[in-house]
Amino acid sequence: MATLTNSVFILTVLACVAAAHWLQELLTPLMVAVFALILIDSVAVQVGRMLPRCPDWLRVGIAFLIISLVLVGAGALVVHGAPRFAASLLEAVSRAQDVGYELSSSLNLPKAARFESMDFHPYVSGMLTGVRHVATNLLLVVIYLGFLLASRRTFDHKVARLFPTSRSREHAERVFRRVRDGAESYIGLQAFKGVLLGAVFFIVMRVFGLPNAVFLGFLVFLASFIPILGPAAAVVVPVILALADFGFGWRSVLMFVALQTAVIAIDSVLLPRLQGERLDVDPVVVLVSLTFWSLVFGLIGAVFSTILTVVVIAIASETPRLRWLAIVLSKRGDSVPA
Repeated sequence: MATLTNSVFILTVLACVAAAHWLQELLTPLMVAVFALILIDSVAVQVGRMLPRCPDWLRVGIAFLIISLVLVGAGALVVHGAPRFAASLLEAVSRAQDVGYELSSSLNLPKAARFESMDFHPYVSGMLTGVRHVATNLLLVVIYLGFLLASRRTFDHKVARLFPTSRSREHAERVFRRVRDGAESYIGLQAFKGVLLGAVFFIVMRVFGLPNAVFLGFLVFLASFIPILGPAAAVVVPVILALADFGFGWRSVLMFVALQTAVIAIDSVLLPRLQGERLDVDPVVVLVSLTFWSLVFGLIGAVFSTILTVVVIAIASETPRLRWLAIVLSKRGDSVPA
């Protein structure tokens, strides 16, 4: 009987994952809206600290306005800057291929090790399509966010109907607090890291005279949410642009060193000190979750991979049947209640 129950449970989980992948066009903006709602609550708390006499509805309204302006501004920046950035990137890749051909020829590298014959147009086009898709979904996110805020008043009533006993209601509230606290902590720290990296990249690129510094800084901000690979990959595009404009000289090398130093200092030194033990996720799980959630939700899944794993750990740790999963996914398992 236990084997049958576990088999049914595993099949149910697999069916839910498959359904999430099939419905990702619908679920992706809703998922972003839910996390934006968590951010609104966090911003509303900060507004309340600055304006203690401000009523609750006004604090939430101010927070909603701030988050909505950020989302709409991000979408407008992408729509305006993406085509020009894609054109300059293709031109830069073509020049970088010429530089790479000269370098590989001077070193007598075999033809298989060269990349001058590769066509990068499909890769750039795919990246541009993905970024545009994210930008167009931001409007839908704002719409979802408005409806979620409108339904907040009935949330407590629904919880009371769903969990009639005080014990079950307390358990549900504890799960929600763990999810909310984990999401707030992670999103806040990653946003802080993204702003720092984006600002540093913007300053360095403006100093070296590279075009589209604002749009590149925004892409670095988004890439900073992708664990492990995001910050490292963010260095590649500015270096390609530098190789196209300056060639393989001291300025390109100096830019690479400056950007890579900033990534190491912020992502590997500063952020772990600020983060401490608040993000109780095993580093191997972070890498595996990046691949898993990318397969389920695409680019948005990569951006939210760690926070989705934090949510899974929070729910599993409060569910007796899934407590083993929370222990496996967490760093040490100490925060999982016995």
